[in-house]
Amino acid sequence: MNRFVGNTHPRRVTVWSLIASTLLWSAATMANLSATADRREIAMGETLRLTILGDAGEQPSEIDLTPLNRDWEILSRSSATNARFINGRNNVTRTLEMELAPLREGTLAIPSLLTGGRRTTPISILVNPEPLMAPGDALVLFETSIDQPSLYVQAELMLTVTLQQAINLEGGEISALDIADAVVEPLERQSFQRRVGNRTWLVTELRYAVYPQKSGTLSIPAIEFTAREVQPGRTLLGSRLGRRLRLSSEPLQVTVKSVPASFPGDVWLPARTLTLTENWSLDPETLSVGDSTTRTLTLIAEGLQGSQLPPLSSVQGALNIPELRFYPDQESIDQSEIARGLQGKRTQSEALVARSGGDWALPEIQVPWWNTQTDQLEYAVLKARKVVVQSADILDIEAASATVSDTTLLATALPLWVWIVSLAGWLIALGLAIALWRRRPGSLRAEISKDARASLRGGDKRQALVEVKRALTQQDAPGVRTALQHWAALHHARTFSSLSDIAKASSPSLAALLNELDRSIYGGTDNEWRQLALVEALREESAPEDHNPQHDEAMQLYPSR
Repeated sequence: MNRFVGNTHPRRVTVWSLIASTLLWSAATMANLSATADRREIAMGETLRLTILGDAGEQPSEIDLTPLNRDWEILSRSSATNARFINGRNNVTRTLEMELAPLREGTLAIPSLLTGGRRTTPISILVNPEPLMAPGDALVLFETSIDQPSLYVQAELMLTVTLQQAINLEGGEISALDIADAVVEPLERQSFQRRVGNRTWLVTELRYAVYPQKSGTLSIPAIEFTAREVQPGRTLLGSRLGRRLRLSSEPLQVTVKSVPASFPGDVWLPARTLTLTENWSLDPETLSVGDSTTRTLTLIAEGLQGSQLPPLSSVQGALNIPELRFYPDQESIDQSEIARGLQGKRTQSEALVARSGGDWALPEIQVPWWNTQTDQLEYAVLKARKVVVQSADILDIEAASATVSDTTLLATALPLWVWIVSLAGWLIALGLAIALWRRRPGSLRAEISKDARASLRGGDKRQALVEVKRALTQQDAPGVRTALQHWAALHHARTFSSLSDIAKASSPSLAALLNELDRSIYGGTDNEWRQLALVEALREESAPEDHNPQHDEAMQLYPSR
């Protein structure tokens, strides 16, 4: 007994070691550690916020921060843990936030930081010289600025409202921004510290994306800021409030240019960048009759709202090809904030259904837009695509040709003596089979019947599927019913009198499609889209595990007498 335990214990330890190593490797693979900075360009004396996010067991609070000391001073740090229950799984994320101040000017790097075997991606930060402050003893500064003095109509103008305070304030309020003949989108607020001389300033920036709606002069009115100064010390009622501050920014004027006469498009698109991409669920050049593929077009523009992007023309409307059916899907319009403003996105999908064989060319798609950085016309282009659909008859001929070619190749490759030996073997096997059949007729006949049925089902089910697809494509209701009964007889090794009988013997997913098809045939409705799913369901239908002995007896090739 001791020898038995001694022999198996190391093996058991090895197995458990392999399992543990696999689990650790999987956890390390799924783990994620990332670092993000709230700003990529700052000035000497200003601060930025660095956020390190970890999950799957990572501990950002234990990260080695020594590499930061070369170019940065860590002013403060805080950590937090957030647990969420998503899709039955407990997801835990751990966050470490730090406020950093640069030690020198130039392009500084936040180096890659290591914890738990994972590293963050390095981040490059541009540090400019210390800004010049307004003269005097002002402790609160309030101003507005724009990123460009002139722009095209409906292009993006970045307006920044900046509040700088060297004292504590309470109850600060900024008046509403109301610009005539313009659409205003507020962006995320940013706050950071700025060190000038021996004084520390808290800087708050409010950014707005402004889109002028007509050419001419755009007037940005003055914006007011009011607050109360907080004095040192406290009273029984709270903070000690001092004087009331009221500041106002200077009004701004922006020149708005009209649409260039050379722009050829129907929709004016002034943007910094614009891209048009496509994606196919199936390669359009490898389709068969009855197949479907979905084409997804995505238009992304930097410097435009999502609502400014135009819809793309439908292929069905452009070509009107009777052999191809197109089913437009619901469009998606979205926009997100990026470092320089807003980025608009429009996505639309269109399903293509092949109804007959042939070759077609989908036309090229061109979207004209105006590059506001280079001030010139450009085009986002998708090249023409070819659609190739093979008919069911061609597929049958190719399959038959491949079978004949394989048989011919095998016959010419084998020498004569191999055929003689094979023939002798077949004769001997036939003699033994006859002898066994005479001695055990019931068992042998059952085996021969089983093999014959399997051969029939394997050899003819593909042709039955072709018949089903052809009948669906031609919208031949009697032919669909007959082809499905033929397929079901081969699949289940028994006959069926109706589609509802086939549904009772099928899986729930296939049964639902059969019942829907049965209602469609008798109701006369156009249910072509669901019929395509029926062919796939027939292909994926698993073979029945048990057969009724009575049906097996009825399907035997050698029935007992």
